[in-house]
Amino acid sequence: MIALNERPLLADGAMGTQLIEAGLTTGQPGAEWNLTQPDRIRTIQSAYVQAGADILITNSFLASPLALGRHGLEAKAYEINLQAARIARDCMGAKGYVLGNVGPFGGFLEPLGNTSRRDLEAAFCLQIEGLRDGGIDGVVIETMTALDELEVAVLASKACAPHEPIIASVTFDRVADGGFRTMTGAGVIESVNLLIQLGVDVVGCNCGTGIHIGDYVQLVQEIRQLTDKPLMVQPNAGQPRLSGGRIVYDESPERMASEIPALVRAGASVVGGCCGTTPEHIRLFRQQLDDSVSGQASRQGIWAPDI
Repeated sequence: MIALNERPLLADGAMGTQLIEAGLTTGQPGAEWNLTQPDRIRTIQSAYVQAGADILITNSFLASPLALGRHGLEAKAYEINLQAARIARDCMGAKGYVLGNVGPFGGFLEPLGNTSRRDLEAAFCLQIEGLRDGGIDGVVIETMTALDELEVAVLASKACAPHEPIIASVTFDRVADGGFRTMTGAGVIESVNLLIQLGVDVVGCNCGTGIHIGDYVQLVQEIRQLTDKPLMVQPNAGQPRLSGGRIVYDESPERMASEIPALVRAGASVVGGCCGTTPEHIRLFRQQLDDSVSGQASRQGIWAPDI
């Protein structure tokens, strides 16, 4: 169990949009840069540390062998994940925490798709083993919309990194009735109940193309009514839109930061940013969190087992 009772923690912001800003071309797997452009990854992650992040998330979002196989890189999956964890660990040092990022594999399980649960669990296991051996402090399974895939990822983490805490984060969108559902139709109640049944340590929500940071306050309130587990929240910087051939996000650092106290009051234990957020967003998030817990305990010693 993760103890997050002393104060909220601050996670980093976006990796994918930062990679694009750093020169990643369309269709190129960002995780490959752990091997070919490690200094560019260090530059991004060091900026988040300097902005005040307590937690770095590894550059391994689409780095399972199944996802990397679309680029002919499946044989390098373990090494890519190992280096992702080592780079993040080097940037964070001993003062904070590193989470190994496991994202969707990019397909569907049988019978909708051609991938079996056994093959998917093996792929996630190999990825998680690389992250584990690279020195992570926990596994974050994020941007999940299909509950069957989410379940396989959690079981893989329990099997291959049994001593690491598990954060499982679901991606919801606004629907016509004003509620929240995933792209595959899963609601908040069934998603959270599954995570409770699986015994994850932290319940999360992140990303979403039709949801603003203000919506996340309501979403966190709904999740908090279902569980007393710690909650991790990573909103996008608004909805993506095309401008001059580029995807841009319009939620400013100041606008997003103004909602951080409301997220904490709603029950968020860890706050970070997803697509479109930058080190400047995280710097202002840090200010808001520090102001809200002024005079409380230091940032050390929070990520530790309960006794």
